[in-house]
Order: sequence, then structure tokens, then C-alpha cells
Amino acid sequence: MNEAVRLKFICHLGYGDSLPKEDDLVGNIPVFGSNGPYATTSEKNTGVPSIVVGRKGSYGKLNWAQEGCFASDTTFFIDEKLTNASLRWLYWALQTFKLDEGSQEAAVPGLNRESVYEQRVMLPVDEHQQIIADFLDRETERIDSLVAEKERSIELLKERRAALITAAVTGQIPVEEMTT
Repeated sequence: MNEAVRLKFICHLGYGDSLPKEDDLVGNIPVFGSNGPYATTSEKNTGVPSIVVGRKGSYGKLNWAQEGCFASDTTFFIDEKLTNASLRWLYWALQTFKLDEGSQEAAVPGLNRESVYEQRVMLPVDEHQQIIADFLDRETERIDSLVAEKERSIELLKERRAALITAAVTGQIPVEEMTT
């Protein structure tokens, strides 16, 4: 890694499209809006894979579309045609900018493409981009798994708490057992 490079020299943010009126949203291609997938359709307008970035509404939200998608008109997208960088590395790098904090547009909250382009990131060589992306995929998956386990434990404890309250109030637990 040498010096920080502006994103405009690393990638281009493509604009998503409006769904055609005659499209009845039939098919198995996910349609991504600013907040993620919300429907399906029959045609992709991105490459495979692609990064989808919320542009309006839930601006700055990042989504990974492993099999490509139809990026709606409330989004930007980046695919292999719009960058020479590793897409997976770029997905992780974009998360460091907190694009969902603050809007550059007054009437409707939104993400200004030019302000994204001015962000700077250290650009590793191609081989290192893949190593970084693989590491982050592996480690975040491990952390997400640990979080899911904790959430399951918390839900079980909440159920136990509710059952204990019910049992104590309904007399299912003898008063003598409550004093020890």
C-alpha cells in the first residue's frame, strides 16, 4: 500500500433503473432498493456479483448481490465493468466510509455520488485485496455466528424468565421453595 487514492480512480457508481411498467415482477432475479432486496424480476441490470449502494431513502446502505440483481432507481451499483478492484474488497472498503451518515441533499435524504468519489482509501495490490476480502469474509462470518448464538441464548433466557414468572404467580412453585 502506498498512498490513499480517491474512489473516483477505483470505481464508478452506476445508476440503477426504474422497473418497466409492464414488468410484473415475475422471475427469480432479486430487485434491490436502497434497503436491500424487495421483489424479484426476470432480468438483471448488473453484473455478477455486484455491490448495491442505497442512493435515496436508506441512502448509503450497502448490499452484496452474489448472483447479480436488478438495481432499482433508488440505488447505485458497482460490478466488474465499473471497477478493476476486487469487488469483495471494495465492498468491505466502502463500509469504512459510513455512507449512511449524513445527506448531501436537502429535500429528499440521499447520497451524493461526487462526495463518494472524493473519499480516499488505501489501495492494496490486487493479490492483497483478495487476501483482505477473504480474511474479512471469514472473520465477520465467525463473529456473526457468535452474535447469533448469544441472541439465541438471550431468547431462551427471556422464555425462562417468562415461564418462571408465570409459575410463581400461578402457584406452580411452592412458596417454601421461594424462600431459599
